Amino acid sequence: MNKLFAILGFIGAILGLLFSFLPISNLAIIPAVIGLILGLIAYSAAKKQHVGFSFARIVVILSLLAIIISAGKQLFFQDKVAEDIEFIEKNKKSEQDAVKELEELDEELEELDELE
Repeated sequence: MNKLFAILGFIGAILGLLFSFLPISNLAIIPAVIGLILGLIAYSAAKKQHVGFSFARIVVILSLLAIIISAGKQLFFQDKVAEDIEFIEKNKKSEQDAVKELEELDEELEELDELE
């Protein structure tokens, strides 16, 4: 039973680590916490039975690492879309240029209509 908890905890810890480096780092907390709980259960059960508990310790450490990375990303890095003033000005200028070109085309069409 200890091995099952340790393996499931390891899977949760690895998923938590993977998710913490992806843009969906908010979801990394869920498998990392599950991995932490299962790792702690496996660790305490292995300690009571006096068997090797190094794998369970690794699971706990990986889960904690995933939680720390995910929480750190949420607290210290904010995804903000910067307002690009240069881009906005270029866009306005291109709109103005397009309007001028359309006005010139209208004038040329009117001149052609007058000639006919």
